[in-house]
Amino acid sequence: MTASYASMLAGTTATGLFSWRGTPERDLAAEAEAAGWLALRLDTRHIGSTGDFYAEVAGQWSLPAWFGRNLDALFDVLADLSAGPTVLVWDGLVRLGDVDPEQASAVVDVLRDAVGQSVALAVVVRDDLGVNGFDGLL
Repeated sequence: MTASYASMLAGTTATGLFSWRGTPERDLAAEAEAAGWLALRLDTRHIGSTGDFYAEVAGQWSLPAWFGRNLDALFDVLADLSAGPTVLVWDGLVRLGDVDPEQASAVVDVLRDAVGQSVALAVVVRDDLGVNGFDGLL
């Protein structure tokens, strides 16, 4: 499925796990915030380890020190943060895959599960993935 970002923000397209195919410079988080959504930004393009990934999640989302830094904690925090319309805009899945392919796959599974559990959560991965399993978003 290919949809437009604007239609998702307007509620005419269902949320999901999307691979961004639009202009790389577009500020998707700002557009989401302007439409009344909570925007979670995540940039992991410069990480060197799985620990760095979780440190970026905790830091960029202003999570408390007791954040568990594991897959279960990631799922739980996404559930907590997505009580209302929420979009996660992620740059750096490819880097996590370079650092730890199994962890990257597991994180994608957690994101897919979190999206499936919430009618208000969308995830937009801005990397050129070259893989199936993501819906396209223009």
